[in-house]
Amino acid sequence: MRIFVVLLLLGICECRRFTRCRLATELMKTSIIDKTFLGNWVCLIEKVSNRDTKAFVVTPSGKKLYGLYQIPSRWCREGKKGGECNVACESLLDDDIRDDTACAVNIFHREGFKYWTQWSARCKNDNFITKEIYKCPDLISPRTSPERMLHSDSLKVRRRYARSSLQSRYSYFGLQWLQ
Repeated sequence: MRIFVVLLLLGICECRRFTRCRLATELMKTSIIDKTFLGNWVCLIEKVSNRDTKAFVVTPSGKKLYGLYQIPSRWCREGKKGGECNVACESLLDDDIRDDTACAVNIFHREGFKYWTQWSARCKNDNFITKEIYKCPDLISPRTSPERMLHSDSLKVRRRYARSSLQSRYSYFGLQWLQ
């Protein structure tokens, strides 16, 4: 089936195309996406819209798909809020990805990723993008929590103190040696 891509450019809309790392960071900032599925979301967005917020597709059957997630008009309403996500279709084409993401998560909770055929065909069981996004500088975090770091620092101090006191005693099997 051929799909005709039409880019809708609105003068009032500041649309943009994300890099993979920037997209992952922005998705995490929305606090809507669970980090467990972040790789799946980034892969889905790459495959359906090429990370472009203004992606707009009209299929030969007349079905319209909007934005990063290529959300069908069933979930939004043209001209004003409505549809199953209660969002205007035009708002899915701007650079504010919060409404797009909220709607996509709504679809995900009802239908799962299988709702997007591109995810099933190109992202399912493929961890390449997941591995790549966790190399992004903004997503790299220390593996230890702040509380654990404090505990770790106190252990280092105690070990250092124990080593210094052992070195000053010159002991061998509990016997003190003459200095």
